[in-house]
Amino acid sequence: MTVIECDVLVVGAGPAGLVSSVILSNKGHSVCILEKNQGSLSNNIKFDITEGQRIKNILDEIGIKENKKSNISEWFSPNHKFILESNIDDLYFKRGYDNDSLENKLISKIKKEKVRFFYKTKINSFKYSDNKITDVEIISDNKKYTINPKFLIISDGPESATRNKLKIKTHIYAKFIGYGMVIHTKKNNYISHTKIYFDQNLAPGGYLYSGSVGKETFFCIVADKKIIKTELIDQKLKSFINEKIKDKYKQISTFKGTGISGLVENNYENVFFTGGAALLNDPFLAYGLNYAIESAYYAAKAINNNKASIYTQYLKEIQNNFKDMSFSRKIWRNADNKFFDKLIKAFNGEYDMNDEKINSILELFDEK
Repeated sequence: MTVIECDVLVVGAGPAGLVSSVILSNKGHSVCILEKNQGSLSNNIKFDITEGQRIKNILDEIGIKENKKSNISEWFSPNHKFILESNIDDLYFKRGYDNDSLENKLISKIKKEKVRFFYKTKINSFKYSDNKITDVEIISDNKKYTINPKFLIISDGPESATRNKLKIKTHIYAKFIGYGMVIHTKKNNYISHTKIYFDQNLAPGGYLYSGSVGKETFFCIVADKKIIKTELIDQKLKSFINEKIKDKYKQISTFKGTGISGLVENNYENVFFTGGAALLNDPFLAYGLNYAIESAYYAAKAINNNKASIYTQYLKEIQNNFKDMSFSRKIWRNADNKFFDKLIKAFNGEYDMNDEKINSILELFDEK
């Protein structure tokens, strides 16, 4: 069996795993990246929109540009709308196999002589000593390896097989399901800025977001997993698109995913859980990509400075924010269209200032 020594073992080649690998490899650290799939790129094109305040400086530092940004968004309830012009940009990122996808942009920034990828990988076992993982036995492309890392970054998603294998305890705040579609339109920039729809019949406990990058337009339903009927979600989305897109269009791809918001109890001194594996998905609007990028940055920074407290302090602050959001999630989960109409009117300054439920939601948008 081949034995490999490395500074950092990264599990998962999604945005979180790749961001940490970019930073660490360019700081001179040797990195091994494990990916369960044949490659690090999804076969489906999809788009994410995330608020940019948390990650703008990080993206500038590592030289990654978004596919589009906009400081204007439009919010709809069944009977009202609100146009927001914000100091914070919404950042658009293409995901998938295209050259301009976030994954390909990140791979291009990796210092390749410091990084080794292992695809089609399964972790067989771990060895431990003094609350540290010392050996990781893997099978990659039908070959066995033992990797001896100084540190591990676990970035293999919200349903992390690695976290489960290590028997890490979790506390769940909320679960979301996302289902989206990318279409091609003849008109460029068909949807000029982010449009967000609140409708209990369309996206119970959540919302639908939409936007365009060039001639690619995308729509995605984000709903509370407890109450959405998943077998109907694709039909609802197709009906919505047909209602909103009056011109001829071509479907490019569909995409789906799960977001889990919660807390991870990590007892390993040399292990950092990031992104979805750390359950860093906010329990209110289910933002995940910004936390994936941000948590990967702080994990890499902690390793580079050999100071784990950099990351633990970051996690503590995030978890305090998530606990505050969890109260509003309970309100949002039970929200009906009457509530959404009241909320959009409140965005426009028309509301009862003594309405505690509306006030608790408005507080979450103060920074916007």
